Amino acid sequence: MNRILAAILLAAILAPSVAHAYDPATTHAGLTERAVLASELHRTLSRRLSRPLGLFEPVVLRRGDLAGGEARSLPGRLDALDPAGGYRPSPEGVAPALAWIVAGSVIAETPAERGQNLFFDPARGNGLAQAGGLYAAGHGLRMLFDAGGLRGAATGTNFNLTGRPSTEWLVARDNDVGLRAFYEQLEVAVSGELPGPRGTALARALLALGGTLAVLEDAGEPAHVRNDFRGAYLGVGSSSPFDRGSPFERYVADTYGRSGVPIAGSPVSRPTVMAFITAADRQGLADRTQRRFFSDGTLPEDGIVDRDTTGADVMRDARESLPYALPALPRLDLHGLGDKRYVYASAEAERGTSQGAGGAPRPRRRLLAYLRVPGRVRFFLDGAVYTDTARALLPEIGAYGAGLVDHLFRAEIHLEVKAEAVAVSISGARGEVRKGEVRLYAEDASGHRRPFATATPGTTATTLTIPPGTRRIAAVLHGEDDAGELVAVAEQPVL
Repeated sequence: MNRILAAILLAAILAPSVAHAYDPATTHAGLTERAVLASELHRTLSRRLSRPLGLFEPVVLRRGDLAGGEARSLPGRLDALDPAGGYRPSPEGVAPALAWIVAGSVIAETPAERGQNLFFDPARGNGLAQAGGLYAAGHGLRMLFDAGGLRGAATGTNFNLTGRPSTEWLVARDNDVGLRAFYEQLEVAVSGELPGPRGTALARALLALGGTLAVLEDAGEPAHVRNDFRGAYLGVGSSSPFDRGSPFERYVADTYGRSGVPIAGSPVSRPTVMAFITAADRQGLADRTQRRFFSDGTLPEDGIVDRDTTGADVMRDARESLPYALPALPRLDLHGLGDKRYVYASAEAERGTSQGAGGAPRPRRRLLAYLRVPGRVRFFLDGAVYTDTARALLPEIGAYGAGLVDHLFRAEIHLEVKAEAVAVSISGARGEVRKGEVRLYAEDASGHRRPFATATPGTTATTLTIPPGTRRIAAVLHGEDDAGELVAVAEQPVL
């Protein structure tokens, strides 16, 4: 009993109070920036929204335009951003469009307990689910001693090693930088009556785009798709017992920082938003990450080796200890004590990944390390495995992110102004547009916008008369096509 109590107290001291993910200030920021630069968003902003500088166009968020919970929480989260990162808005609320997106990916995990909702296990369809046992008991005890722990325990807001699936969190109403906020704020950025609130809405839409990308990016982190919080975050991975971050995530942050994140691969095309994370064809980012990479807590258990143990026995026990069928564990070389060896990813697992520089084949990827020591075989991940994992995953995450950005802006409204009329048509939608109409607005010399007409979405142009005194035409479509929900926007000066 004394040993059990001691174990609980030890877990209480060492357990973290929140879940973690790729480092927001460095890795998420770098991945988001790479993904956006590889997408067509610069062209979209400059051509469709008449923002000539595109991603580098200054956008103003006026705090007075915020209401309710946003007015209470969002300014503080933005003020907490590191000014040295280059994505914190100025005291006047001004930042380039790209900086707003990057900022959104960083604040997606503030408050920190949001991290518990960034896990998704595609094999089981659930989020983080590691409650129970001594870790949970010790964790709960520690939370009572933390500042605010009693209040959190009473209100049910403390992290208990469980969370909503990231696929659910992505579209949740209470995720203020999620997909729902992106659609709603992008629509208001065009349909709003006054220019100030429209700018604020655009900044909010860009923040939500960054938050949406952050959810996708964590689908490219092995621990997040293999339900591995205890092994990856509660294991010993540093010289300090109070630094309980994932060794792999720390490696990525320390090695690449923000600016060193590899360039994104070619944008990936998927049929729906959710298919970027998971789908029946098993080509979502979470699907691909789960079956191709180990995390620290989902390795084979150490094998016992005695005088009568055969190599086949070790292999059988190691394979039976795996919590997931993939990655598969091939034959091991168990000859020689103290010689570290590596298991390499199969050619099948690497199919569909990008090539090396100049189109050369990539070197074989180290999947895990193992070491024969007296009495057992140890399985582990080391710096060499982390190096190969990062080289394979980071460009792929960027490619999925760029593809998602292009997917969200897939439909384009064309406004062709001639004399006193405007011709309206749609392109880029996947199949027929449903559940929506194109709403048109006339902007006067003072920047006020008023609705003046609607048009049925279609590839055939609809011609409408422009109201007198109009300086700019704006249009928005919030509907649905074969790929799901969409918001298309356009603005066009009237000369």
